Amino acid sequence: MISLKKKITLGVMLVLVLTLAGCADVYDQPIGVDGIGVGWVQWIVEQIANAIVRISDIVGGRYWIGLTIITVLIRVIGWPIYSKTTGMSTNMQFAQPELNKLQEKYAGKNDEASRRAMQQETMKIYKKYNINPLGCFLPFLQMPIFIAMYQTVRRIPLTIEYDYLDFSFLWFDFKDQPTDSLLDIGQNWTFILFAIIVGVSMFGYQRYSMKKPEHAQNKKYQTAVQNQSQNTMKYMTYFLTFMIMTVAYTNLGISYYWLIGNIFSFVQAYINRQKTAKRMEAMKGAY
Repeated sequence: MISLKKKITLGVMLVLVLTLAGCADVYDQPIGVDGIGVGWVQWIVEQIANAIVRISDIVGGRYWIGLTIITVLIRVIGWPIYSKTTGMSTNMQFAQPELNKLQEKYAGKNDEASRRAMQQETMKIYKKYNINPLGCFLPFLQMPIFIAMYQTVRRIPLTIEYDYLDFSFLWFDFKDQPTDSLLDIGQNWTFILFAIIVGVSMFGYQRYSMKKPEHAQNKKYQTAVQNQSQNTMKYMTYFLTFMIMTVAYTNLGISYYWLIGNIFSFVQAYINRQKTAKRMEAMKGAY
């Protein structure tokens, strides 16, 4: 069965992508324009922009270096939230056999007394394995920062005050925009290439994070319903990847930002997976 943490994470990503795709008017305006967007979000945007610009100034005005450093820094700041949700997911994986036995115990019992008893026993299992049901909502705490970061990356190249920065990187310029026609491949090949790279990296990361390591697999309780749930999550991953590629195509800065973020997420997931394996071995000894 797909863990609650992974469902919540994909849900957050879906809400985030739909939010970003539905607010195009804000992203076509320079930073600092009055009356654009929600006030507190704009304040965050201005702080992130100032940080990127200051770091870029230190390294000779190279925007891509400032963007890279701030992207990694924001991901590092959000690491405790990621680790917390990962830890909860680990505890849930370890508790899953007992939760499955509990479901078997009360299968077909729909009376009020049985439902109440099942709920009480479920909470005992949660307490035993230190599981907080509300902890699955922690990823939502990162959404304002991600939305603000998205706005910042799109709007910095449009801001006159930052024109002195060097927006070039490799063979392209972060100020470049795709033509109106996707079929104009000769002019848009850089945008198409980066969108594909972002999509591949995002899809690869999702596949890696969704695939349970050997120590977390519980094939004994793998039911048809759980298999269907896994298939549903796969299709959702395909949809999210396509949505992210669509948004990434519109802006090279966003493509670069997401690519750096995906690489960081791979490293983050790998490190946390190693820690999770050690934690589960320790928990096996404790229970």
